[in-house]
Amino acid sequence: MSHATCCRELSSIGYGTALAWEQRKVSEIMHRATTFSDDPTLPNVEYEDVESGQGLLNKNLLEKAVAKKGLLFEPGDILFGKLRPYLKNWLRPAFSGIAVGDWWVLKPDLATSEFLYAFIQGSSFQNIANMSTGTKMPRSDWNLVANTEFGIPSEQEEQALIGSFFRDLDDLITLHQRKPDRVSNAVCALRRVFVACKF
Repeated sequence: MSHATCCRELSSIGYGTALAWEQRKVSEIMHRATTFSDDPTLPNVEYEDVESGQGLLNKNLLEKAVAKKGLLFEPGDILFGKLRPYLKNWLRPAFSGIAVGDWWVLKPDLATSEFLYAFIQGSSFQNIANMSTGTKMPRSDWNLVANTEFGIPSEQEEQALIGSFFRDLDDLITLHQRKPDRVSNAVCALRRVFVACKF
């Protein structure tokens, strides 16, 4: 989708009227956190804790008994899985913790956290991140990613609108994905009732 088409579509649903965008290097938009921690009071996030392509945790991190060393993250940071980036492991945690393993902890500079989260999921960013190094265990190359230019809205208010639009869309998709589970559970319960009944 072209930039102009995207702006028209966002404008038509009430997300801004004339978005002003500018070209920026990724290294200007965000930076990587480099502070390590092994604080046992903080939850650890590992690759297997995140639903690939969903950006959702698949377990209660407080139930994990192991404390490991990793990159410290805070609310508003974005976790991006640099190992096998095609797996689309990403998370926007609302809590502080430790990213264990091959994560980039991305901190917004010229972008809001919500926009940055939508940005890293976009095909343009994914294409660059997937130009990886290594064959058996491919990893995203930060130098390549950091020096690539992308267009971003110049106003943080517009970034926030775009970010919240995609957050709302993700929430709606998640809600609808849960419906089949509820229906399936209800059908199973009804089957148990009917099987238990003797006609």
